[in-house]
Amino acid sequence: MRRIRKDQGLAITRANVKSLLSAAALSVATMLGMSTPSFAEDDLRIIYVTPLSPGNAFAVPLVNGFETAGAQLDVDVTFRGNQDPNLWAAADAVKRMIENAVATEPDGLVISNNYPEALNESIQAAVDAGIPVVLSNAGLGEAENVGAMAYVGVEEYQLGEIGGQRLRELGAKNTLVVTVPPGIPLVDQRIDGFKAGMAPETATYVEVPVEALSDSTRLVNVMLAEIEKDLSIDSIFSIGSCCGPAMVAARNKIGDRADDMHFGTIDLGAPVLDALAAGEIDFAIDQQQFLQGYLPVVLLANYIRYGIEPADGIYRSGPALVTPENAEQVRQATERGQR
Repeated sequence: MRRIRKDQGLAITRANVKSLLSAAALSVATMLGMSTPSFAEDDLRIIYVTPLSPGNAFAVPLVNGFETAGAQLDVDVTFRGNQDPNLWAAADAVKRMIENAVATEPDGLVISNNYPEALNESIQAAVDAGIPVVLSNAGLGEAENVGAMAYVGVEEYQLGEIGGQRLRELGAKNTLVVTVPPGIPLVDQRIDGFKAGMAPETATYVEVPVEALSDSTRLVNVMLAEIEKDLSIDSIFSIGSCCGPAMVAARNKIGDRADDMHFGTIDLGAPVLDALAAGEIDFAIDQQQFLQGYLPVVLLANYIRYGIEPADGIYRSGPALVTPENAEQVRQATERGQR
């Protein structure tokens, strides 16, 4: 990071953020031949609705990105996460949160559309009420269906595909993947992508109940039982932040056999980063969810204040590959709440 020396006489504070942003808007408008809008003085209020709880480790950088953008753009931001620890069964709760948020008449909404069949109607109702919406973290391909401005996040299929390709390139022949029964779109897409990336090699898929994803001990025991039963299993892949810590714990219990195996996961977390830094697992696929909180505020604020519509329907936050080589740098960013 470039540091500004004190003798350079430049300080960026909340007090002059508006003038800096106005100058940036002027530059863009001039380049595009647009009329120059004036910076709106009215306070803006944007609400983020998601099945993730605020204390969820995955949500920490997302919330930080959301709040950072709010502070930089002088926007009042509110994060409303589901308090039920079982985020996979939160469709009804999120639907109610969207409806409650709409009732407060915010200037904009950011919604994680994990359950399109259950949530699309409520999201469309928000748009029909004149509230601009950006989908973030989940909901790829749903923006047009609900009238949302854009989607910020990753392509779930691609996350799985990269994982399969990476393990195959490392020499894996039979990868253990603990998953859940079909029906959760993002999981289904990750599994489909993994199968494509792993081909022509194979994988062993073990389905557990959805509620088991929040039980790390149960996941570890499932992994250990499968590895003991099938000596051809030479790798493990975690489908997300739900299972990464369990994969690391299982790796530590396998013994010498682990030295000849490969390990990869989607999403980070302290156990995963520690294992990467120690060279105990091979890679993690990072969604860079800080941007999933940050970019929606930028898109909505520019639209509401200046009428600037997003040029693309999809703004990708990742994926980025984290390996033992760059794990320490990423861990430092994680300690700051940015990764």
